[in-house]
Formats: sequence, structure tokens, C-alpha cells
Amino acid sequence: MTFTASHAILLRRQGLLFIEAGTASLPGNFIEAFEINLEKLGYAISTRLRHRLQTISSEALTVLQAQAWSVLAEQLGGHRTHVPLYRSFPDDVPADTHGLWRQRVLSHFMQAEGQPCLHCGLTGTTHVLNPCMHVVCDQCFDGSNYSACPICERQVDRHSAFFKPAPIRGTPTENVTLKLLDLGTSAEQVVRELFVSFCQRTQAMSPVDVADLSDIVTEYGPLILASLPATIPVRENIAHVFGTLLRHCDPAITLPAAAPYMNTATDVLRLIACYSGADPGLLPQTVLREFTVEAARKKKQFSELYAHSYYDRVASLKLPVEIYRFKMAKLGRPLRRALLEFMENLIPASMIDDMLRHRSYWVWLGEFLHPAEYKQRFPNVARAFEIVRRKAPDGSRAPAWLTYYGKLEAAINLNDAASMTALLLQRPGELARRFDHALRIAGDDDVAVEGLLAGFERCAPKFSTPVLLTLLALLPTRGVQAKSRVYWPKGSVVNGIFARDKRPVLALETIKRSVAIVERALLARFESKPAIGDFIIDSALKTFMVPFNERTASRAAIQLSRGSTIDIAPEKTIRLFLHWCEPEKAHFDTDLDLSIGFYDAQWQHVGTCSYYQRVLQGAFGQIAVSSGDLTSAPFPNGASEFIDLDCAMAEKHGIRYAVTVVNNYSGQAFEQLEHAFIGMMLRSDTQGQHFDPRTVEMKFNLQGADGIFMPMAIDLESKSLHWLDVYSRGKLEFNNVATSNTAITSICPTMIGYFASGVRANMFDLAVLHAAARAQRVLIRGKGNIVIERAAGESSLQFLKRLRDGDGATAEKLAIRQSGPVMAALFNGDMSLPPDASAYVLKPGAMTGTISASDFLS
Repeated sequence: MTFTASHAILLRRQGLLFIEAGTASLPGNFIEAFEINLEKLGYAISTRLRHRLQTISSEALTVLQAQAWSVLAEQLGGHRTHVPLYRSFPDDVPADTHGLWRQRVLSHFMQAEGQPCLHCGLTGTTHVLNPCMHVVCDQCFDGSNYSACPICERQVDRHSAFFKPAPIRGTPTENVTLKLLDLGTSAEQVVRELFVSFCQRTQAMSPVDVADLSDIVTEYGPLILASLPATIPVRENIAHVFGTLLRHCDPAITLPAAAPYMNTATDVLRLIACYSGADPGLLPQTVLREFTVEAARKKKQFSELYAHSYYDRVASLKLPVEIYRFKMAKLGRPLRRALLEFMENLIPASMIDDMLRHRSYWVWLGEFLHPAEYKQRFPNVARAFEIVRRKAPDGSRAPAWLTYYGKLEAAINLNDAASMTALLLQRPGELARRFDHALRIAGDDDVAVEGLLAGFERCAPKFSTPVLLTLLALLPTRGVQAKSRVYWPKGSVVNGIFARDKRPVLALETIKRSVAIVERALLARFESKPAIGDFIIDSALKTFMVPFNERTASRAAIQLSRGSTIDIAPEKTIRLFLHWCEPEKAHFDTDLDLSIGFYDAQWQHVGTCSYYQRVLQGAFGQIAVSSGDLTSAPFPNGASEFIDLDCAMAEKHGIRYAVTVVNNYSGQAFEQLEHAFIGMMLRSDTQGQHFDPRTVEMKFNLQGADGIFMPMAIDLESKSLHWLDVYSRGKLEFNNVATSNTAITSICPTMIGYFASGVRANMFDLAVLHAAARAQRVLIRGKGNIVIERAAGESSLQFLKRLRDGDGATAEKLAIRQSGPVMAALFNGDMSLPPDASAYVLKPGAMTGTISASDFLS
């Protein structure tokens, strides 16, 4: 059997296995063993998949099981061994963390080999651990509980006589809902449909989607060109497709196929970046540069990163510096000529304007393209590089160039509404992004406002769907001043910037007219898509945000959009888990710390569960307990940490918010590790195996160079979890909840308030817009099911109003009619749909989604 990268993608994304029918007839116990092994991960198989498996050989079944297990286990984090510092966790965790610290310090400095134990006075009870060489007493430290050195908490050779066998932990007795795996019919067809859906995305893709797209292109090579859609809306996705293809195919095949999709100099730059293995988003690279202490003190990062006096004793320090360049792949002469020839055919003024937007990158790229060598053949390109470099090859100064954005900023600075509008109308995308600003510049000038609205209406059909949705959610909030304004600058990880909202409010009539324009544009766009018979929408999606800034989304088992809120079961224990592994040839240890900061309703810090307070005890009982602090994660097994949180007990002690924090205390940045991920389980049985993949609710990878990651905040009063997925820079080392408290208490409440204000569209609203434009009947699933049928001759706008008002008949049970194609947008995949239905499912169950949230934006 062949199990390719695309098979792994379809198994992970859609729960499908593609198996050709064989001639064997396997005994039932073979299939039962297959099912039992999958059940350990929380999966079951459908009847038709079971029948197909019975026709293949036992050898093929064994191979398939190993391959499927590897894919599904990695999705949940079960592909790694999880052994915490305290192997008896959540029992036998020292409650007196400060007393333990004193004991460890004394042992570190004063305990000698062969001497009586400092603490108990016994002789012959000490052991020297390798390689840390700490001397530990097996009477003072329980060797059956510890998995690492009790003194430095680094991983050591476990063959020492100090370590005793730990009690065997069985499978937890959990009541879990299994996720169903089904039999696929044509892998090639599904892969090509997925490829097309990636290409048709209307915003930058998440890291998971980018990786899957690249794997598909790599596997299919030039054959994938036959599946290219007529247009690829997002420039970065063009680079992902053809940059990946260029790494494996001849430029003579790739570049002619790419040419119809590229029309700017930046497209060439993105293509080269992707071909070189860099980010086509053209983000700056952060590197550590060495400075003398005197020079470092003049940098603004110094006070943020080096707040400790002992740095005065060193001669030099490293500071992060952003550079606009990437490691260039080899550009052969035929490839260079082909790229320069493409650029030569661009409009010269537009090419120069475009190149100056990314001047630093083009200066760098010019060192490899050598445009001066081809000055006679490609004179326009050579002149453009002279302007970018600000000098000609003979050393003379190149003429100055006023760019489009320079003209636009000049108009803004002069409050020239007419000039600003005229410039924005030249680039509809820029008009959409700056529409709010343009309305503020126009102010009370009725003529300027009318001209802007007229241009806005003409250009609205050209706006991307994500931008239209952003405007649809944002504009209604602009009638009043917000408490704070949040910016989302482009970056490799999300860093929301908060500021006081100083914008003047917009006129209500202007807002009303603008919203109507956006609404009509969206409905018209969705009306052009295939009609639907029944559309099932889960009302629970009202708290799930439409994906935005997907470029920075964490790689996750469940792709939850930033700002979303989900309900939690207060009767279950929340078990957080963190796992990381250093590279094979790491030169120093990396210490990541999993912590929870606890806050009251006013966001005053009231407690911590972390490496420096491993048990948080309240008057009524234990609130949280940590599995201990491992301070190294050697390749290949890495290290794991856990925290158990009793939500009911925390609320009983007056705690309102519990914020999960991952701190890089020392060592390599998140992105430099072999792998690193964090997640959450919901456990009824905390005494079984520490890690139970069946109970994993969320699992996501750590990324970026920042030192603090705040994935989520739990509101104990409303029994809800806010998915934040934000990073904060922190210091280069010694980060913990105490040093991160300022970031936590500013970022978390601001982000929770920001998303609660309705400034971002939610998945329910998006699904309703699709239903109003495309569906004959809409079934809204919730506490009270509602069925709303389109009346004869009813327009999309009229139907939309009734859908929002819930104007329909209540139904105890939703029954799907087979009167046309079926579509669903669901929170839980716990219902049965026709085999050919299109479904977005956040949490797979009896069914797995066939489309993603981003597909609704295409």
C-alpha cells in the first residue's frame, strides 16, 4: 500500500482513508485489534471502512495502522512520550516550593559524594547523577517519583540506582466521544479539490494550510498545473504554489505557467522568497547581533531585555535585530534571465513604485540578479534598480522618485479629501482598507463624503471577501468611541497593539449607507456560488470569529480562530500540557515553563501555579497543581509539563480569570526548537496515564522568537474559554508570570473586550450571509431549533433580515430534505448528513468537515 503526504493530509483534515479493494478475507479479530488501537487515540471506523479493511492483507493492515497512527497521534500530541518531573502527578507534588528550593540550593553547593546526607544525616544513601554530577539522597528525594535530577531538574541518566520504578498508570476511565474515520473513494479527486480551494482563498493562509499546499505541490509536481483555477486572489498563495514548484521543476515549465498569475515586481520577489524557503509575506527576519555593552545600552531593546546588573561584567551582549533579507537559493543564469525578462515587460513606473515598497529586499536581491549585466537587454529593469539603489553603476546619483504611497500620505497630511479619494479609487484594495480614515478626512464636507461613498459603491465588487466582512462588522461600531483601539500589524506571530481610541466617530447616516453597500456586495458575491437546498447552521458559532490574520495562527489540531470563545465543562479537571524538544545538536539547555496566572474580576493578580509555586492551595481546597519544572529537553524524547486546574474550586476562592502562560525561561526561541506544543485536556479521571489523547480538546504548536505566549484565558464566572493566541516579547531569559504580569493584565482584558464588542465578524454571521444568498431552506440548530424557508420571489436581502430575526417555525428535531445540495456550518460533528454534503465542522465526531472556515471567504 502507498500512503503519501496527500493521504496523510486527507486523513488529518477530513478523516478519510483511501484503500483499494483487495482479495483477502481477514479474520474479525484483526480488524478488532485495528479498532482497539485507534480507540486509544479517540477514533472509530465506519462500517464501509471496516468492510474494505477486511479485503486487504494482514501485512498491508499492519503498515496502514502504523501510518494512520503516526498521523493521528501527531495531530493530538500523542506521538511523544510524556513523562513529567513528578511521575506520581497529580499526587506527591511538594506543596512547600520555597522549602524545596532551599533544600536544593544546599544540596547543590554543599552535598559531597560519600559524605552523610546534609538533611537526614544518613550514610550510604547518596548517589551521583550523570551528567549534572549532583549528589542526591534517596531518603530525602523519592526516586520512584522523580524522572530527572531533583537538584537542577535537568534530564539525566536514568540508569542510576537513585531512580526506582514508578507505579504503572493504567488507561483513564473516561467517557469520550469517538471521532469517525471513513472510507474515501478517489484520493486524487479530493486532493485536487483541496488544492483548488487553497488557491481560491482570499486571505493569507495559516501555517497548517501553507504546509499542506506545499506538500501537495511537491507530491504532484507539474501534474498539478492542470488543476490551477483561473485566478489566485492572494499574492502570497501564488508564490507558495509556483515557488514550491520551482524547487522541483525546470524554470522553463514553471515560469510560463506562473506568468498569467503575476503582474507586479513584488510577485517576483515573493516567488524568489518562497523558492529560497523564506516567507513570501516578506516579513523581516529577526537575528541576534553582538554589540559591545556600551553600544547595546544605546539600543531601545536593552532596558527591556537586560534588566539584571550582572550583565555589566561582560564585554558584549546580543540583541535582536530585524533584517530585510533571506538566505538566497541558487539562482541559475536561465532563471535569472527569465525573471528579468518578466520584469522588463511590466509598466516601468508601476515596477519602480512597487520595488520601492520593499526597497531593502530589492537592494539585497540585486546582488544575486545582477541586472547591470543585462542593461542593454533589459534597460527598464536596470533603471529601476538604479533608482532603488539610489545610484547608477558609474556612481552618479539616481533621480528621486515619488511613490503612490508618498502621494497618498501627502494628501492625508494636508487633509485633502478630494486628492485622497482620487488616489484611493486607483487601488480598490487600498480604498477598502483606508475607508474609515477617508471618511474621517472628509469630515463634514458633504460633497467629499458623497464622492467617497459613490466611489466606494463602484469599487465594492472588487473588494476581497475578508475585507468586506471586516467592514461589515467594524462600521456599525464607529458611531461611538471605543474604549481602546487594537492594531494587528503584519508579523510572523500576532502582536496586537493597543492604544486609546482618538478617532472621531462617524455620522450614523454615513455608517448606515456604507453598511448597506457592503451587505449588497457580499450577497451578490455569494449569489454567484452554487445554490443550496438545505443549509444547517449551528447557533453556537456566534462566539467563533471569522479567521483573520491567519498567517500568524498557531498550528493547531482544532483550527480555532483568534478571539473565539468556547464553553467549558466546570465539572471536569482542565489538564494543560506542554512538550518541547531541543535540536539534536543543541549547545545548551532550553527551559520552557507552563504556568497559570489567577486574577479577580478587576484583573488584580491573586495567585500563580508555576515552577515557583507548584501547588496553589486555598482555604477550601487545592486549586491547581503543577507536575514540576523540567529545565532541559534533550533530543529525541524532550520534556513535558502538566498543570491540573479545578475550575469549581478556583471560582469558590473568588478567582474570575485563569490565564495560561508559556514562558521561555532560558535557551533557544520557540521557533528554533525541534518541536514545541501546548494543549488542553478535559479529564474526569486524573489518576490514569498523564497524557490521554482521547481527551485532548486543543493542541497547538509554539512558534516565533518571542519569550511569552498567552494562548487562552478562562472566565470561571461564565464558564468559557477565550482563545487569544498572542505572543509578547518578554526578556531574553528569566521570563515568568511575575515578570509577564504587566503584559497579561493589559493584553488579556483588552483583547477579550475587543472581540466582545462585535468589531470582528463571527462564523454564524458569515454562514447566515451565505444561506441568505444561496439556500432554499435554513435550519438553525440550537437550544430551540428553527426552520426558515425562503418565500417565493423573496430577495436575498429580505431573506437575510428574516434569518437574523429568527423568523421561522420551531422544530424539535431537524430533518434534512433531499431537494438539493446540502451545506452545514457546525460546532460539533454529531449529526448525519448526506454523503455529498459540504460541511464545516469545528469539532469532528460522527462526521468530519469537508471544508474549512476560510472556504466560506472564497
